[in-house]
Amino acid sequence: MTNEQILYGNYESEGLQLCSCRSSQEFSSSLPEGALHILLNIEGSGIVFSNSLRVSLSPKTMVVFHRALDENLSAHRIGEAHHFLVLSVTNQWIVRTFGFRRNALHPILLAILTNSPSTSKVLGKVRSMSLAEKEITADLVSPPVATAAKEFWYLAKVLEIFTHHLFASPNLANSDPFCSQVKRNTRERAERAISWLKEHLDQPLDLNAMASHIGCAPHYLSRQFKKSTDMTLKQKLRELRIDHAAKLLEAGDYNVTETALEVGYNSLSHFSKAFQEEKGCLPSEFIAR
Repeated sequence: MTNEQILYGNYESEGLQLCSCRSSQEFSSSLPEGALHILLNIEGSGIVFSNSLRVSLSPKTMVVFHRALDENLSAHRIGEAHHFLVLSVTNQWIVRTFGFRRNALHPILLAILTNSPSTSKVLGKVRSMSLAEKEITADLVSPPVATAAKEFWYLAKVLEIFTHHLFASPNLANSDPFCSQVKRNTRERAERAISWLKEHLDQPLDLNAMASHIGCAPHYLSRQFKKSTDMTLKQKLRELRIDHAAKLLEAGDYNVTETALEVGYNSLSHFSKAFQEEKGCLPSEFIAR
């Protein structure tokens, strides 16, 4: 028996489904016949096997495989706890969605769609999830978007996952799905966050407003920004404020008090402390230099 939570889709009516599964023991019922499965193993261990297939799953590993029709397949938990995500899709859904790019599909998948083999096939070895894959797996369990947006967010993520795993890669054995795109998205969010901070230097940090402007959840933005820049948003805001303050003081158009107010500090002592931590000297010493 397996405790399943459907996160997105409906396998029976749509031919596509993403589930969060907690296996009590046997979980082959969570892997429909005649379907492709992308299994992201979060916690615990399990084993999936048939006459033609044997997959051993440890924590933070993943595998992509196709379960053939009418082939006896067993899937068992190993140990006390087992939590995994499984994205299951029918052959018909793949053809309907990606058929116009048929020749670009993974060669094993293309052979499955062409010949309808009677044995199950693994599209790649079981491997450890990359850092990017661990992050997207965590987000699939707890989406970083408003409830009303979840359906659209899941659709986008499901298509993203398939584009990484269903198509041939120049280096299938060593490809790192998600990594390049996730890094690019993270960098772009960080750049947009910095632009926002520059435009609001004289205002208190409003994380909710910034996240809404960028288009992601506040906690997710904070985490991604720290990962991209090795700084928190507050630390970056302070750096930007003091850099701008130093330029104002160098130009000589503002005194220390006026400069503090211009960059968002209502307290001269707080401004002086922040300036010293960033520049290694007090504002008055900076002017004297």
